[in-house]
Amino acid sequence: VADAYREAQRDGRDPVLAVMTVTGRNRRRSLRLIAGARDEGLLTPRHHKR
Repeated sequence: VADAYREAQRDGRDPVLAVMTVTGRNRRRSLRLIAGARDEGLLTPRHHKR
């Protein structure tokens, strides 16, 4: 999930759509998988902490 997300981001494509394609899951499930990858430290946080 993290690899697909980062690769799509680097290529200027929609990262969520890339995760959906790789996993075969719907948008909602893909967002949960992405959130899980963030929680595990595999992706950067969505928002910068203030």
